[in-house]
Amino acid sequence: MPKRLSRGDRRALKLSAEELESRSLKPETVKQAVEQIRVNGYVVFEGVLPEDKVNALHESFMQVFEAHIANNPLNRGKNRTQMNVPFIEPFNDPDVITHPFVLPVVEELLGRNCACRYFASDTPLPGSEYQLVHSDLQALYPDSSVILPTTGIVLNIPLVDFREDNGPLEIWPGGTHLMPENANRVENLQLLAPVMHSEPVLMPAGSLLLRDIRMWHRGTPNRSDAARPNMALVYFRSWFNTESKVRIPLKSYESLSERAKQLFRFEEIVN
Repeated sequence: MPKRLSRGDRRALKLSAEELESRSLKPETVKQAVEQIRVNGYVVFEGVLPEDKVNALHESFMQVFEAHIANNPLNRGKNRTQMNVPFIEPFNDPDVITHPFVLPVVEELLGRNCACRYFASDTPLPGSEYQLVHSDLQALYPDSSVILPTTGIVLNIPLVDFREDNGPLEIWPGGTHLMPENANRVENLQLLAPVMHSEPVLMPAGSLLLRDIRMWHRGTPNRSDAARPNMALVYFRSWFNTESKVRIPLKSYESLSERAKQLFRFEEIVN
């Protein structure tokens, strides 16, 4: 049984033994997950990745990460960095890119023709500080007062437990993903966020956090003595274009399932 973490697991879905064993969600569970994202902005499948797989991901990630920070400046403020994750084993495991609990929910929100356009990580090191509250998607129509449907879904996979002391993600649920386009200016977020409800997302390693890309959030200080790695993928509607591409080695691409190939069909295949 995954261990329970307080406060941040209130939106965690309770999966049945049958669903966990079959690795298939019941239609009513998919509906509940979709509605939680539509209303609250996020949902958590708690601790569903096997411990041995999470440990292997963590070990491989830290090797890549330590080499990265030894040769690149930190790019997300004090003691915090974003790093593109190499599209190779074990990171491109099907449980990471096409998890059977994730895709039915994503497809219901974005359509079957959606695509994965981001494959990276966010890691606060000991001594990191608060980020500014932000949304991960700039307004598509910044002068408009309309509220648009969901454009993208972020999948976060913690490779260690997200605890109070190691810099968990802080979110503003229950409506910030439903703000009008012209309300999501940086100055508005900094003015309103302190007087609105927020909460840390505390969850065991190997959980799957799905959130509307527009939901307000920020990284928090890591007061522990170790890095807090987190993998991040973003699934978008098929028409959405991004400036950067996920670089996928040809050998890795050819090893993917047909569904995974479709999801990454817009990315850069390299020899």
